[in-house]
Amino acid sequence: MKKCLLSGLAIMLLASLGEVVGCGTETEITPSDSNRWLELLRVLPENEETLKAAYLQDSSYMLEKMPQGEYPVGYNLPLFGQSPGSYSDEEWKATLGFVADDVDQTIYAGTPPINFYEALRGRFSPEDVDTAARTGPMNEMLEVVSYGGHEFYRWGGDNEINLSMRSNVRPLGRGHRLALLDDFILWIKWTDGIKEMIDSYEDNIESLADNDVYQLLAGGLEELDTVTAFFSSEPQSESHFKETHQEQIEQLSPEIKERLLVELESDVKLKPYLALATGAGRGDKGYYLAVVLANPDENTARENVKLLEQRINQAGIVWGSTAGEMWSKYIERIEVESSGRLTLARLYGAVVEYWDSFEMYNTWGLYEPLLIHE
Repeated sequence: MKKCLLSGLAIMLLASLGEVVGCGTETEITPSDSNRWLELLRVLPENEETLKAAYLQDSSYMLEKMPQGEYPVGYNLPLFGQSPGSYSDEEWKATLGFVADDVDQTIYAGTPPINFYEALRGRFSPEDVDTAARTGPMNEMLEVVSYGGHEFYRWGGDNEINLSMRSNVRPLGRGHRLALLDDFILWIKWTDGIKEMIDSYEDNIESLADNDVYQLLAGGLEELDTVTAFFSSEPQSESHFKETHQEQIEQLSPEIKERLLVELESDVKLKPYLALATGAGRGDKGYYLAVVLANPDENTARENVKLLEQRINQAGIVWGSTAGEMWSKYIERIEVESSGRLTLARLYGAVVEYWDSFEMYNTWGLYEPLLIHE
């Protein structure tokens, strides 16, 4: 991509961030045929829930880019939502037929705790998975169901809680549905959901990988070379957030409420964009948070280069141990550019840990409005 000089005003605004690079080109980025993010998005049906949030992690690629034990805090997505402290090889092997070392990539999407899609990609033995399903916990409830040319395992009713059957794999004793589709394992709490995922995988219905805007975002993340990915088309506007979370905002402590509203109501906001993707990566200059904005046109993409630079320089962090501090404190260097309809950024430094902080519907207090738009 061509490099370009920032305006004098932008340089003055961002002097506190150290070295800053801005650039732009009219070339549209397109994903490669082997784009890892589109391969994973293939198992997620496109619907209202999955479009709000999809989290992906390529653990095998992470091991190539980052020596084991050197991951920054917040990188690893948990195995089927479980904390690392609850995991054991023995329990997972007996219950599911595989262990963590068999997993190469991780997929989560939707809104917990009900409408939530989960899948893993890796090296799984069909025989081991079948043995675990038939002999492991809750095997007396097991049904094997045929659907769409595949079989899946079903334990109990949809979203049914059985506290007497709680375990680290099933914290609330829910039976789940499990399917092994080639190198993907699907794990979901309701029958229609796993049927949707099978149909999505077989291209019988639209998946997130079929979404034109998400294809654009996936190309941007590939360009920025990330090991994790967050996709969302949830509007990141001030009005949408306030409407969605009005009740929760009113219940905040005065200090947190003021801090949140200051950031939401900032005079400097991005121009409206169609969807965003973020991720974490590591290059020659260190760890970085990657940001990709899919804009409606090239002019908006260029405008959002300048506005994102200003947001980074002026906005504060709302939540956590760093609340009240400026984003710029945790950024050693920024590189922002446009390419066709995309606005692309690498933010180097401790800010990398915030790659998963831009979902409005997560444990919602974690949402950081850095990427808020008009």
